[in-house]
Amino acid sequence: MRYENAALKTQRSLALLNVGQNLIFSTALSTAMVLCSHGVMNGEMTVGDLVMVNGLLFQLSLPLNFLGSVYRETIQSLVDMKSMFQLLEERSDVRNEDDAKPLKLSGGSIQFSNVHFR
Repeated sequence: MRYENAALKTQRSLALLNVGQNLIFSTALSTAMVLCSHGVMNGEMTVGDLVMVNGLLFQLSLPLNFLGSVYRETIQSLVDMKSMFQLLEERSDVRNEDDAKPLKLSGGSIQFSNVHFR
């Protein structure tokens, strides 16, 4: 149950991170496009400058999305590692007696009949 809660917490934090990144990026892109369009209308910039600014901002957004994915995978790996170490610390309920003799096997077979899966 703790693993599921940690995994859900990781998903929520990633969703919040993505919302924040998209909000910041959309605001910056809209502001830059408005400023560039005013520059084009005033004759201070060309349409090519507007396209260049738009392309540069989109190129900046791709690494941000990549960083979000790296963050998610890192956090999920830490959660998985914690679960693995907790499993390694578990002690078995079934133990050999101190004077137990080694199990000697001489052949054998396993046969399944009338087995069904649903």
